[in-house]
Amino acid sequence: MGFAPATYQDNDFIISFAGIDVNIDRGIVTRLGAPVSLSSSEYDLLACFLTNAGRDLSRDEILQSVWSYLPDPNTRTVDAHVMRLRQKLEPVPDQPRHFLTLHRVGYRFQP
Repeated sequence: MGFAPATYQDNDFIISFAGIDVNIDRGIVTRLGAPVSLSSSEYDLLACFLTNAGRDLSRDEILQSVWSYLPDPNTRTVDAHVMRLRQKLEPVPDQPRHFLTLHRVGYRFQP
């Protein structure tokens, strides 16, 4: 299962995957038609994953891209936010299909 072609609805740019619609223009996320409440940091992380779909991302790359943090080997910020995205967007959060952990590397978003 991959991305549905990006669509425009009421002139809004929408990216869809696995029953999730992300309205880029409005910053609205729905899952199976129901609204999903994301913090601004969670939304920014999701946007980072969407723009880098299928690409291996290190925690440092994500920290820099989403939070503009300098690399810090002791921070768990990325891990905590990925866990929350999984809880809100994965069909089975304990068995992620989209927000994948790459041990000793970081993460990959697989639509």
